[in-house]
Amino acid sequence: MEERRNFSRVEFRVSALLQTDGTVIKGDVKDLSLHGLYLETDQHLEPGTPVEITIYLSASSVPVVINVKGEVARLVPGGIGCHFDKMDADSFAHLRSIITYQLADDERVMSEFSDYLIKKGKDA
Repeated sequence: MEERRNFSRVEFRVSALLQTDGTVIKGDVKDLSLHGLYLETDQHLEPGTPVEITIYLSASSVPVVINVKGEVARLVPGGIGCHFDKMDADSFAHLRSIITYQLADDERVMSEFSDYLIKKGKDA
């Protein structure tokens, strides 16, 4: 199977919720990139299902979260792979910080994102 990922994935263990049409799925993020995540869960959603994802970065009284919209990219035993379509600037900043810290390579992260934007502009 050809590798289609354009973003570095990092292992990152936190809780997250996927929501779609009144269905809420709780799971644990296994890994994450600027463009998607893999959520460990025994629940199922069909590929192509639009989802709103909340990733919980802290459990304090004022939680720090990443909110993104996307869709289910694949369903595998034990989890769901999602790709991101939209996120606000604060969520992007948190996500970028996590990935940059884990990779210890800010230049690489921004280069991947820049390449993605250029490709997305050509596909539009």
